[in-house]
Amino acid sequence: MSLLSRFSMLLRHCLVASLIGVPAAFAASPAVVVENPKEVHAIVVGVDQYQHLARLKGAAADARDIETSLRAMGVQDVTALYDDKADRDSILKNVDDLSARIRPGDLVILSIAGHGAQEPERVKGSEADGKDAVFLLAGFDTAGAGTRQRILDKEFNHLIKAFESRGARVLFVADTCSGGGLAREVDPRGSEMIYRSVPTYAISDDELKPVSTPSDAFATELDFTRTIFLAAVDKNSKAPEIKVPGVDGYRGALSYALARALEGAADANGDGKITIEELFAYVRQVTYQLSDQRQTIVSASAPRLDVNTEPVVELSRSVTFVTPPGSAPSAVAANIALGGAARATPAGSLPPFPPQRPLRVAVLDGSSAQLADVTPLESRFEAVAPNQNPELIWDPKSGDVISGGDVIAREVGKDELPGVIDRAAAVRALKQMAARSVQPILLLPDNKVHHLGSQVEVAIDQLSNRSLLLFNLAGDGTVQLLYPQNESEAELMNKPEYRLPIKVRGPFGADQIVAITAPERMPQLEQALGKLNARRTAGQLVRILSQYADAGMRLGSVGVFTAP
Repeated sequence: MSLLSRFSMLLRHCLVASLIGVPAAFAASPAVVVENPKEVHAIVVGVDQYQHLARLKGAAADARDIETSLRAMGVQDVTALYDDKADRDSILKNVDDLSARIRPGDLVILSIAGHGAQEPERVKGSEADGKDAVFLLAGFDTAGAGTRQRILDKEFNHLIKAFESRGARVLFVADTCSGGGLAREVDPRGSEMIYRSVPTYAISDDELKPVSTPSDAFATELDFTRTIFLAAVDKNSKAPEIKVPGVDGYRGALSYALARALEGAADANGDGKITIEELFAYVRQVTYQLSDQRQTIVSASAPRLDVNTEPVVELSRSVTFVTPPGSAPSAVAANIALGGAARATPAGSLPPFPPQRPLRVAVLDGSSAQLADVTPLESRFEAVAPNQNPELIWDPKSGDVISGGDVIAREVGKDELPGVIDRAAAVRALKQMAARSVQPILLLPDNKVHHLGSQVEVAIDQLSNRSLLLFNLAGDGTVQLLYPQNESEAELMNKPEYRLPIKVRGPFGADQIVAITAPERMPQLEQALGKLNARRTAGQLVRILSQYADAGMRLGSVGVFTAP
């Protein structure tokens, strides 16, 4: 039985189902604590405030989120280094100190967030492309003393091996990037995208003396015995900082997903153990969705580890609830007992999901007065200037509506804006729901902008013995029910996957394909969605889900971006 199943009745009685809330089945999971917190150790690093490079906005917040989640779960040995405190000497010293006190079987979490780069390889022949990946620290400079303020990827190999030599297990998380490739081009009219990589540079008067050895330079995951790896993107791609729904400022999608995973959201079968495969699957899907598919994580594990059974952490349920996803994390109440059995909490004792703030909408030319007479349908909005971090930007000349660097609707008149706003608000809420109970869904063959006549496919997995509801949110806010189309399709799935072929045609922009699955049929939800079908009713969607969502449901969505 899943964790959501065990607490479904409690959640249904304590959370208000409304348009501005999140359905009970997708609400915050019961807080968890680590079964043996003294066996878990962490060093978390986050750097925003670079002295000589473009500053970031979310790396320090990423580290604080992971730190807070670990402490809330009972982990006491957490070393957090932010900005200028995360210098090279401090990081290496803390790694050495931790190596001296860990014991065989302990888990070490080493997490880094900040700028990355590529440099010519130091050990010839160690990299197929001839380039080393590098993590840059706050004081990094290309000449003199600042050249010491970086850590080579080969040095991380060396540090991880030091932990393994003490018998420890290691989770290494790199929310950074060193490449320049984009999953999808960014519309320049949208809000500026922030990436965690810097252009190529040349080092002079290099004072770096790596701690790694030549053998470290050739190490791959095959050379480790107890380590699992998570990276924001592959070596050739960029990792953007994103806006997570309900969270102020910018974040790294990988770090946010990791923090929620460790809090228990990755425990897919509710057995109290987050296996390697559960961790990988959860973080991969949540990162993919939060980044609007601009980011596909890289995951790897030592070959001797059985990813299906090997636990990363073991958890104990508590009766206290963590802050819902998307809100600033808060510490779990101090009266949690390790190993304590879950028990009922009186109705009304849980905090409701925080209300959704109005959607921020800008007019490209800055004439926000044009929005003064736009009447909302369901979702509230506020008019802001283009430089005030809008979530939607409307170009009145072309009618394009841009969100996060993507054109989501084209040839939109002012009277059609409320439907687009409702759609954007619904997608925002769907992302929050998915972070608690995610359904795997992918777009194939890639996440680029697809043009008229091209073929794509939506792939939905892990469907055996589950029912499936599939619908589309078009760019203008129209809801389209895609599956089931008849009574026979409404039965439980007898195969593990479903493929939806799509041929691109107009109208162009963005379609959000949403999959909801459950261990039982969902006739009431299916009927309710049917009433929204073929109408601009995106704003009613969250209210419908709030009314009919139930325990065991999973939700996932994927965007299909199209152009003529």
